[in-house]
Amino acid sequence: MKARIFSLGDDLEKIISDINNASWDASNQIHGYSESALRNYLSMEGVIFLSCYSSGGNDEKLLGISSSRIEMKPYNNDCWLYIDEIDVCMDQRQKGVGKFIMQKLLQLAREHNCKEVWLGAESENHAANMLYNSMNPDEVSEIIGYSYRIKI
Repeated sequence: MKARIFSLGDDLEKIISDINNASWDASNQIHGYSESALRNYLSMEGVIFLSCYSSGGNDEKLLGISSSRIEMKPYNNDCWLYIDEIDVCMDQRQKGVGKFIMQKLLQLAREHNCKEVWLGAESENHAANMLYNSMNPDEVSEIIGYSYRIKI
């Protein structure tokens, strides 16, 4: 497996094609990525869009993706990494892809001098929770999330 971090100078059309043609299920909430949306995302400061591919030369295959961003606390200079999503293709689950992506994100957090990494997972997402627990977190919280849809 190999990880790749995308930036505005990369071939975004290829990653968009790879994402839109990969095997996702409804829980991934991946609905037709577009180049303009990814370009807008990548133009924001501190974002990390990481993809995981098989290392099969010309036959490389997308295995998973993640989106995260480096944040700073407003009351001190501590940086932290917020992991928004880790999505593993349906046909690649239970093969170490999620763990590989997490390890790469933790490595990136260290490289950026982040003091902590934070991510959330739905309680019913047993596979994700087993993965995150297996990586020896410092804390596991029972957090209730709230979502507000804004009518425009």
